[in-house]
Amino acid sequence: MRSFAASAREGESACHQMIMGGGKTTVITPLLALLLADGARLVVQCVPGALLQMSRAVMRAVFSRVVLKAVYTLAFDRLSGAAHTERLCAKLRKARQTRAVVVCSPTAVKALCLKLVET
Repeated sequence: MRSFAASAREGESACHQMIMGGGKTTVITPLLALLLADGARLVVQCVPGALLQMSRAVMRAVFSRVVLKAVYTLAFDRLSGAAHTERLCAKLRKARQTRAVVVCSPTAVKALCLKLVET
């Protein structure tokens, strides 16, 4: 946890390997979201598409009891119009300001980046 938090503070990336059942989804990820969502940065949990629903459910379960935190899902494709893209940007800004967590798949991130490059 300290290593991840330090890397985030310094603007660096970090990668650690844990065995299956080690608490990546249920312990580490929610704790990092709690530590890193400070209103100045957007916290995004990017998971394979097959794990999206389960990861979102875990985050919503964790942040619906003692510590309340919104959990959004980023769903985006390149065919979306400019108005949709602007609404999405506003929603992401709101998520950052309210210290929410955004859960998405790599496909959605790639589509959003390509759309921003196009425009």
